[in-house]
Amino acid sequence: MRALLLITALVAAYLFAAHLSGGRLYDFGLGLGGEKATLQAQVSHFWEDVKFKDFAAAARYHSPETQAQVDIPYLIERLFLIKPEALEIISMEVMFVEIDSTGRRARVKQRVKVKDLMRQQVEQRELILYFHKPAEQWYMELESSLRGLDADPDKKH
Repeated sequence: MRALLLITALVAAYLFAAHLSGGRLYDFGLGLGGEKATLQAQVSHFWEDVKFKDFAAAARYHSPETQAQVDIPYLIERLFLIKPEALEIISMEVMFVEIDSTGRRARVKQRVKVKDLMRQQVEQRELILYFHKPAEQWYMELESSLRGLDADPDKKH
């Protein structure tokens, strides 16, 4: 009986820790970790799509009204200064997920290890991807953060 209680307590403690980890610990498909786990999964899937050069799938993390205009190969080249076809994504690690007080904006910091296939150089980059949640789903804002901005003509430069 004591062994059963001990095992139950250990399982409950692990599941509680998995929930608090925001998706960092394996949750056996129970959906623990809440919004942070959702964002972490989205970022992981985004980089997997980029790794396999499925840029149409990678664009789907943007809002539906901007997906058609999102140029993922261009944005990846802006991020890494390497043409996408010469870029090998080796690994990606989420360092943290932060959601603001409104629950509508988030940022996910990750460390991405890549290889420049032309120069045979491996490097790591720390990146932050920004998300917004206008309704029930999180959308990435990679497009707006990497395109050049036009200055407001009514403000001083």
